[in-house]
Amino acid sequence: MLNVTSGDVRFLLDLDRGPAWDGKPLRIQVLRPGTSAPTVVDVIDTVNGRVTDFTVPLDAADGDCVMLRVSDPSLANGTPGPAGHPCNDFGVAYTGPWLRP
Repeated sequence: MLNVTSGDVRFLLDLDRGPAWDGKPLRIQVLRPGTSAPTVVDVIDTVNGRVTDFTVPLDAADGDCVMLRVSDPSLANGTPGPAGHPCNDFGVAYTGPWLRP
């Protein structure tokens, strides 16, 4: 749990699915509560085998959780959300939720 009510939160995400995926482009989506689908507040492009360091402003007034979704942007999501939603690519990992108001 993050003991944060509002402010910038730094994430370090170590992505490594093994040698077969070395250098493979991946995408990190920062998810917050939404009405019909999660709201994506940031999208970070990265590659497998890299520690990705990013900071996201969070406010507990916008919802009680934050999740990170890692996806493969080269593949479609088999159960897509609304048209144009940033999570309509193939999810390979999730982490969270973290946030305690």
